[in-house]
Amino acid sequence: MNVLNKYGTPQDNSEAYHFVRESITPDMQLTTLYEGNGLFSKIIDTPAEEAVKKGFNLNLNNDEIDTFIEDKLDSLDWEDKAMTAIKWARLYGGAIIVMFIDDGRGLDEPVDWHNIQNIDELRVYERAVVQADETSLYTQEITDGSRGRHHFGEPEYYIVSSRFGMFRVHESRCLVFRNGSMPEQTVNSIYLFWGIPEYLRIKRALRETTTAHSDATKLLERSVQAIYSMKNLAQLLATDNGENQVLKRLEVIDMARGLLNSIAIDADGENYDFKTFQFSGVRDVIDAQCNMLSAITNIPQTILFGRSPAGMNATGQSDFENYYNFVERIQKQMLKRNLRYLLDVIFRAAKHVGDIDEEPEYKLEFNPLWSLSEAEQANVEQTKATTSQTKAQTAQIYVQMQALDPSEVRKKLAADEEFDIEDIIDDDDEDFQEVLQPQQPAEMPPQGGTPPQGVPQPNPQQAPPVQNTDADDDDEGQWITTENGHHVHLNVEGEPDKGNPEVVEKLKSGSTGSEPEAKIGRAFSRNAETDIVC
Repeated sequence: MNVLNKYGTPQDNSEAYHFVRESITPDMQLTTLYEGNGLFSKIIDTPAEEAVKKGFNLNLNNDEIDTFIEDKLDSLDWEDKAMTAIKWARLYGGAIIVMFIDDGRGLDEPVDWHNIQNIDELRVYERAVVQADETSLYTQEITDGSRGRHHFGEPEYYIVSSRFGMFRVHESRCLVFRNGSMPEQTVNSIYLFWGIPEYLRIKRALRETTTAHSDATKLLERSVQAIYSMKNLAQLLATDNGENQVLKRLEVIDMARGLLNSIAIDADGENYDFKTFQFSGVRDVIDAQCNMLSAITNIPQTILFGRSPAGMNATGQSDFENYYNFVERIQKQMLKRNLRYLLDVIFRAAKHVGDIDEEPEYKLEFNPLWSLSEAEQANVEQTKATTSQTKAQTAQIYVQMQALDPSEVRKKLAADEEFDIEDIIDDDDEDFQEVLQPQQPAEMPPQGGTPPQGVPQPNPQQAPPVQNTDADDDDEGQWITTENGHHVHLNVEGEPDKGNPEVVEKLKSGSTGSEPEAKIGRAFSRNAETDIVC
């Protein structure tokens, strides 16, 4: 409080300000504004069009089902219906899409999920012609065949009063679009089960922006002012007919200027001149109003007014990032749940008539809104290629270490078109442990002979299987496989005595550059893999 300048006292001018809510705008006025104000209609339409433009992905990795869904949604004209519903939700606060489902029941009955045959048509109705039946509110959650639909506190029926007729429809046959949510203590109960019209939020900013542009045009008309001077003008006006004479003279001068583009005045006593006014700060005022409207609508000026990004090093990227985040919120609030419900109905009908065998498990994701340039797309592709190369090299190392089998990597690639080494190991961990368990050899080849039929032949390019001495330890000795794939029999003393004669001779003579008997003995004594190279 400052007594000297009255700040904070009852005499302070700023204390007289208080907030007064905007008056309720009738639905007919909203319609008139949408039809006659191009800037307002652009605010309503642009986010709705952007929300459905890029489409979505179900992550099914099944081209047949993807094509089926695409054809079905095209036959229902889903993209246009969804875009229209979002527009009416932003204009009136809410809208519904009524699904005409062929399930043997009427519009005022719940959907029979066990008898859905087809969806014949989708129709959009704005909140202005739809009334929620407040006498049929759900008092508890119910379970039906849909996913992600919450019913508590929601109306069970909607009454549609269209120009084509009036009917009552059950909520299970409706896709409800709401422009946000309203508190229970809302002043206007009309918007309680819907949302608030966008115009109520931007009313003042839109009016001031429109006025600023129109007043700027009027200022241009007044920027040049004509000045007419007449000798003894004051004395002439004091006479009875002086005012009429002055006005008649001005009309003659203006008419001559307009028709002949010239002015004739008396050289003695008359003068006609123009004075130009300079307006400074008008552009700043207009820019400030445009910034306010852009901030409230979440639409950048580059889209709303067609302006280029302003400022040093301005690219407009941050503005578009905020705008796309706003559109993504619209997708989550209005589109995602409704589209998922529609897909569930389509899949249930397709399964019932035999178009598909089972209802697929899908994950609905909207495609990115941001479109990359050619240079940005090339960088992304290069990064993906580098990542894939690194994964392939890692997989090759694991295969060489015998931690993975090539068939496991091939199986993963066939399933997902990409793979992660850790996921493969986690998925096949039990199978990998079974591989490490000792296996009883089948029939061993005779001395100097080749392995009998049924025994896998060695592959020079494939690492030998791991063998554990505990698997074959007996009084007769055991068979082993060298790194080069040769089968060699060791007696109870750990000396090679059977197998390929040349290999046995090399092991006995020590031509491999090592101590074969001692080396083999140490390998089997510590129960480890043999590392003999022959």
